[in-house]
Amino acid sequence: MQILRRVVFAALASTELLVLLAAFTKPAYGYVDPGSGLLAFQVGGSMLAGGLFILRSKIRRLFRRLFGREDLAPETKAPPETGD
Repeated sequence: MQILRRVVFAALASTELLVLLAAFTKPAYGYVDPGSGLLAFQVGGSMLAGGLFILRSKIRRLFRRLFGREDLAPETKAPPETGD
């Protein structure tokens, strides 16, 4: 019975808050540039690319640990010397 009272009280309190927020809203006189949507796509795409890069490096590290192979390690060859 105590839990039911808490749930009902929480529901009534959240409903009251929503009604008060709706009552005191003011019109927003703002302008959103049409290019703003492309900015959101760019941010999402760069987050995805960064996540994939991190995932790839973690998978490579895992395979290096499992198999102990040198050919899976990144190349660390010295650049060719110039004849100066």
